[in-house]
Amino acid sequence: MKKSLFILFVSLIVSAQAQEEIVVTMKNKSFSIGEVPAFVSFIPEANYAQVAKAWEKYLEQGTKEKVLFENGEYVILSKVYEKVSSAPINIYAYLKEYERELLLVCAMQMNGEFISKEMDEEIYIPAKKYVRDFAVESYKNAVSDKIKEEEKVLKKLESDKNQLTLQKENILSSINQYERNTITKQDDITLNKLDLSNKVIQIQAQKELILQLANAGEEAQEEAEKVLKDMEKDFKKLQKANENLHQDIAYNESQIRLEESSKKGIESQLKFLQLDIDDQEYKLRKLQQKLEDIQ
Repeated sequence: MKKSLFILFVSLIVSAQAQEEIVVTMKNKSFSIGEVPAFVSFIPEANYAQVAKAWEKYLEQGTKEKVLFENGEYVILSKVYEKVSSAPINIYAYLKEYERELLLVCAMQMNGEFISKEMDEEIYIPAKKYVRDFAVESYKNAVSDKIKEEEKVLKKLESDKNQLTLQKENILSSINQYERNTITKQDDITLNKLDLSNKVIQIQAQKELILQLANAGEEAQEEAEKVLKDMEKDFKKLQKANENLHQDIAYNESQIRLEESSKKGIESQLKFLQLDIDDQEYKLRKLQQKLEDIQ
């Protein structure tokens, strides 16, 4: 029982630590109108230009009033925000950029009084939520943008992997083709050797025939010698073909060695690329978990 309670306690702690909570506090802050109570929140990892544009749009939601921006302050007067009050609200706000985060400061004035903790919860809590909702959404947008960037990186890595895999497949296809060609050449050599052996027998027989025709007519002997010369020419052609076949095999074997070397290089690249892909996928999972944990 004690062990189960301990595990539950640890799980709750880990879960709480994993949450990316946006905190909104109330502090006195200086504005052009003086020092007044204001809601303060830090927005991690956000882009200043994007948040500034979104904040102005957020302030103008549900009202025809336009935001004034002077001396670094956003001002919108007579904004009706029914979740806070039916009375119009004046909002004064500014953004400051720090390393890896933005500071949002927002003061709300209603019926001449600035909203603070001392006011009724029916007014204070919705007003705080108005600021917090924007801060949370901005943080989520920042993380979402980061996820999109990292997804592009992952997509590029996977594209590189696909290209290398295709190169490897082409190399394997080339190796297979050289090997098949070598087998064909080896078969041709076997046939060539038979032809050479037969040609040697024919030449030897022709030479014996010439000897037998020594006492025959000159014309018959010349004809037999001509046949012998043609046989010897054919024999040399067969020898040359044999040399060419061996050269072709040697070329195939050298190309196979080159392709095998290229294949090993690509396999090494694929190995390291897969490690990069695994790291990138882990980074994306962490970011997606962070996005889910923002509250």
